[in-house]
Amino acid sequence: MSNPENQQPTNEFIVATAADGAQVEVALHGGHVCSWRTPDGVERLFMSPLNNWHSDSAIRGGIPVIFPQFASEGPLPKHGFARVSPWTLLESSEQIDGSGLLRLALGDSEETRKIFPHAFALELRVKFSGQTLNTELVVTNNSDQSFDFTCALHTYLDAQIADTVLYGLNGYRYRDSVDGRRIKHAGDEPLHITREVDRVYFSVDKPITISGRKHSIIATQSGFDDAVVWNPWENGCEKIADLKLDAYQHFVCVEAAAIEHPIKLTPHASWSGYQNLECETVV
Repeated sequence: MSNPENQQPTNEFIVATAADGAQVEVALHGGHVCSWRTPDGVERLFMSPLNNWHSDSAIRGGIPVIFPQFASEGPLPKHGFARVSPWTLLESSEQIDGSGLLRLALGDSEETRKIFPHAFALELRVKFSGQTLNTELVVTNNSDQSFDFTCALHTYLDAQIADTVLYGLNGYRYRDSVDGRRIKHAGDEPLHITREVDRVYFSVDKPITISGRKHSIIATQSGFDDAVVWNPWENGCEKIADLKLDAYQHFVCVEAAAIEHPIKLTPHASWSGYQNLECETVV
């Protein structure tokens, strides 16, 4: 990306291409990864065609950054403010190994301090090449007081849900939000999504494989203790204005997250967590 043609801020978007042709598109609104294409040109993320792209609206699809609160589990606005805040591009470069790297930043402001009265800095690092996308979130406490937060990389993966099976979730304790937030334990069977699913799996320490008819995506994570699996099904899509009624057939969210145990950052300390996605062709 030393070539200016590969660095194209257009309407608040950054399009970046790795040496092998892999490509990502990131919106400065929300620090939001909107597209990830492997070198074969295939889009690996889901993006809703009903997005209105207004500056006060979250983008539906891709990889929203959730900070400093997951969902409505606290006093702050749902999913926090990072996903609707203006981020700044720090770097767009090609690494020695040919991979692409984007770095974006968000700091506290008068607006954020109205609802989260702390000095902080976020950095989103997006590294990609070949069949791999690595998204890392770094949180730094710039204040003289400790603060707690929960967070997630709310990843929407392109998937034909009828052909999709999730492996690697067996044995985990999870919270089932569709069933009154009951705590359950996953059995040995892989997860076939045939109805609404909204689960937080706790203490996830092994890869999750999202397997389809033509390709699989292996999701690994570090720093994030939990993983969310979500598909709203038809009844959920009816309640979400920026999703088509049949959108549930075309994506599954597999999110690296820190939910059950909020992260406590001491003054001037940093925390980081990443999600790595690797696409494999099914033969």
